[in-house]
Amino acid sequence: MNKINRPYPFILLLVVLALAMMPVALMAHGKATGIVKERMELMKKIGKQMRSISIMKKGKIPFNAEKISNHAETISHSSSKIPALFPEGSLQKPTEALPAIWEQWDQFLYLTDQLKLEAVALQEVAKQEDKQAILVQFEKLGKTCNGCHQDFRVEDD
Repeated sequence: MNKINRPYPFILLLVVLALAMMPVALMAHGKATGIVKERMELMKKIGKQMRSISIMKKGKIPFNAEKISNHAETISHSSSKIPALFPEGSLQKPTEALPAIWEQWDQFLYLTDQLKLEAVALQEVAKQEDKQAILVQFEKLGKTCNGCHQDFRVEDD
């Protein structure tokens, strides 16, 4: 009997590895409670929107200006909620927030406002369907996210 070269064992191995890694990825957020959990979930939602746009930017899925506008709208709406999710001293583990947030509150608020402005700008640019302009504005939005993460979030390992 001839063996047919099937990718099933390899795919099965990938699925098993992905499932094995899931608890590690979910553990940090899974133990969060209260306001820390709420903000982690909101940040995860924003991150998901950013990743979706990034995947389009990289050409892994078709570029879709309407979807980008929708993602930007979600980011904009979510960004308005950020300050309320950071009451002073809310550093309960497994938070990734740094005390610098409350030490430099005005800068933190500026960056959350900037996030909203850049997301609204991306939403508007996307409506014009100019791919290059969309990518430029997406970079601005990404730099705003990165700026906040750099100053106010525990570094990823």
